[in-house]
Amino acid sequence: MKRFLVIIGMVVVTGTGALLFGQTTEKSSGVVNMTMKKKVTPEKATATQENAKATPVKEQSKVTESSQSTTIRMVKRAQVNVTTMPAGNADIGFSWITPKYSSVRTSESRYKIEAAVSSDENIRFINIFVNGEFVKNIIPPVSTIRQMMIDEKMELSLGANQVKVEAVTVTGKKIESSLQIMYDISIATNYALVIAVEEYDDPNINDLDQPVLDAGNFIDVIESDYNFQKENIRFMKNPTKADIIGTLHNMRKEVTNKDNLLIYYAGHGYWDEEMETGYWLPKDAARDNPVDWLPNTDLTNYLNALKTKHTLLIADACFSGGIFETKTRGAFNNAIDVEKLYKLKSRKAITSGSLNEVPDKSEFIERLIWELKNNSNKYLAAEDLHTNMESYFENNSRAHTEPQYGTIQNVGDEGGDFIFIRND
Repeated sequence: MKRFLVIIGMVVVTGTGALLFGQTTEKSSGVVNMTMKKKVTPEKATATQENAKATPVKEQSKVTESSQSTTIRMVKRAQVNVTTMPAGNADIGFSWITPKYSSVRTSESRYKIEAAVSSDENIRFINIFVNGEFVKNIIPPVSTIRQMMIDEKMELSLGANQVKVEAVTVTGKKIESSLQIMYDISIATNYALVIAVEEYDDPNINDLDQPVLDAGNFIDVIESDYNFQKENIRFMKNPTKADIIGTLHNMRKEVTNKDNLLIYYAGHGYWDEEMETGYWLPKDAARDNPVDWLPNTDLTNYLNALKTKHTLLIADACFSGGIFETKTRGAFNNAIDVEKLYKLKSRKAITSGSLNEVPDKSEFIERLIWELKNNSNKYLAAEDLHTNMESYFENNSRAHTEPQYGTIQNVGDEGGDFIFIRND
């Protein structure tokens, strides 16, 4: 009899271990601690800083009865990430990990939600809805499971996204929880690097009168009318080549792949026909020695290293069109909406000319500032800004400026565009 009881005990232990093993997987960061009581680690707290002003989640789960059978097509998915729990210690409902709050704002078009759901009955499946539309169905890895982990990336639309998650049990009971994810691109950080060179050390290079003044006026409009904060704008007046390179190098540590960068340059430019290379001429440039000229190749190397979401280069200089390896236009026409343009990475440029000289008194920057000041739209794509400027110069025969717009090649452009966002 004792031997019989030992065998039964071994079977029970083995079966229980197999079930627990089937409910436990390991993520790259380790095994998820699945307790129904919310635990916020320092790492999770850091990850939710953008939600600091939101209202903390209160009890938001509800249980309803459903007498109708569900006919939604079920899609099998990989085993969920669940750790073992002592029986009877789980609260029925949802425990949210990400987001921590019932309402959250993000500048990214995809947002990961993580939650633990516990039921007093076996869970048959989980449904996810966004703005009332069914988007996903999750099937448990085994039929006898009462705790599950939800780990999904949600595709968002601009504005408010009402997300509802419901767990349906084998008897038709529903356990629901809802949250709001606000997709708002205006909360992304915009950096601006503004470079103006008008005084040159070499007497053989003519000084200019307008670049510093023009650049200051440009800064005024993007700071007052658009979502550029003063602390994120760097104004370099008459910098050397080393100054420019050093600033670009240091910005690699500061700018992230969620940020946007606007680079503005006003000063002399030069095009080497034999080498087919364009240059900016910093303060310490010498006419007969190119060692302190800044070649386009150096600039594009840094644009490639700066892992921004969007980068726009505005160059008001002679031969500034040399930044384009080939003459390009935008990947999208004006009918494409802002949401699609912002979602894709971009590396674009607007220049005051192609391979020609431009006047010291810049018609280009005057019109650029005018267009920005008089724009009445909340969102203005860089290509639309260029199109408005181009139409003006085409319709004014006395103008000597032919602004160019295009993609900077081989630095990570995916077809999106830089978006100017007006302050409310």
